[in-house]
Formats: sequence, C-alpha cells, structure tokens
Amino acid sequence: MARTAIAKTPLGQRLTAVREAAGYPHRKQFAELLGIHAETLGGYERGDSNPDIDFLAFYKQKFSVNLDWLIAGEGRMSDHVLDPASGSGTFLTHVMEGLSADKRLPAQLVAADFVNLPQYDVRASAGRGLIPFNEMPVSETAFERSFLRNLGGAPDFCFMMWSTGDSMLPTIPDNSLLIVDSSQNIVDHGRIYVFSVGNAIVVKRARWRMDGKLELASDNLSGNYPTETFDADRVEDFNVVGRVIFIGHSS
Repeated sequence: MARTAIAKTPLGQRLTAVREAAGYPHRKQFAELLGIHAETLGGYERGDSNPDIDFLAFYKQKFSVNLDWLIAGEGRMSDHVLDPASGSGTFLTHVMEGLSADKRLPAQLVAADFVNLPQYDVRASAGRGLIPFNEMPVSETAFERSFLRNLGGAPDFCFMMWSTGDSMLPTIPDNSLLIVDSSQNIVDHGRIYVFSVGNAIVVKRARWRMDGKLELASDNLSGNYPTETFDADRVEDFNVVGRVIFIGHSS
C-alpha cells in the first residue's frame, strides 16, 4: 500500500530527514553508505522496525546529528551543517541546513519567543511545467512561535516560499507566499503539500484513493490540469517537502 510506504513514525520521519538533508533523495545509496540493505533502511524509515542504538550512534558520528533530536525530537537536528557526501545539493538539503542553522535573532526577540523563518527563492508550480529555483535562502522573517503553532506548525521546521500558476485556484492565487512545515511529511488526505517530483517543486492537494494510491490533485477544476497518481512502485519518485500551513496573497 502506498500510504504505508509514505506514512512514517516520528523516528522514521527524522531518519528520513537526515538522509534528505545529507543529499540522498533515495535510500539505496544512503544504505550503502551506512553498510546496510536498502530494505532494512526502508523498514526503519517507515516505522516497520526499530534500529538499535549502535545504528543511531552512527548518525551522530557521521553527520553530527543530535541524538536527543533523533530519538525524542528534542532540540535541533544538528548544531553543524550536514556534510553531504554527494556534491549535488537538493532543495530539501538546503531547507534542512537552513532550519538547523543559528538564526541569530536579537535577544529581545528570543525572549519574546520569536523564530526566524528562512525564505527561499522557489516558485512552487501551481500549474504546468518545471520551475527553476535558487536553493539558498534569500531572506529571513521573524514570526511568533505561538502564531505558527496556532496554524498547526512546528516553528523550528517552518520556512517560506512562493507559488506560481493557477492550478490551485481559488485556494492559492498566483504569486502567493506560502509557509511550509517541513516536519509534516506524513501525507494526510485532503491537505495541501509541497512535493519535490523529479526536477520540479509543486504544490498540490493530496488525495488517497480506496486502492491505496496517492493522487496529487489541483483545486482548479476548470483548468483541466492532470492528476498525477503514485502507487507503491513509484513512492521513491517524489519527496514530501512539507505541508502548507499558511497562504498569503494580496487582494
């Protein structure tokens, strides 16, 4: 079932986040680096089985991962930028690096419980075609943590990006500013997510079918936008960047 392959336990989500932050969108090469079978790693990331402490310790030794974060979700992923073995960065890699870096907030904002959200010069396609993007954050904006929590987000895992196109009208107009929570990569029916599909970054509504397949659908029914369907055989073809928790646009 595709849903079982995508939905993960909290530990599985964090294991997946480390792999993606290290620059490995697929499990096979990362499993080779770890010295285990890809299916074993897949079981850990899906939550079908639990790794032992020696396995988790390797993440600390190799990638400087904070074990308190990895095991219990406390604190940050790492106090250091992860060192991808592959030279080719990915959007997810830069997102996780940006979120784990020191935000350098003024002391008064830290005391007031603010967090800086990085903004990426990414145009998530709400239409057709591939959207080029610059992977480095172009700015940061301070938000109250309580505001982000009220939106259903985890403040330390949120970032901002832009949408383009009309396929998600009327929900998401063209050139809308999105706040995305990268910790929410368990795909729930009916919610809107940002997906990395091949070389494209797209924003779509997720719909689970009765046969267990996942559809990435558009809200603009009059636009005749195709719905892309993923089953268990295609689960590695895309990554869940995060759930859209806020949509901002001019009137």
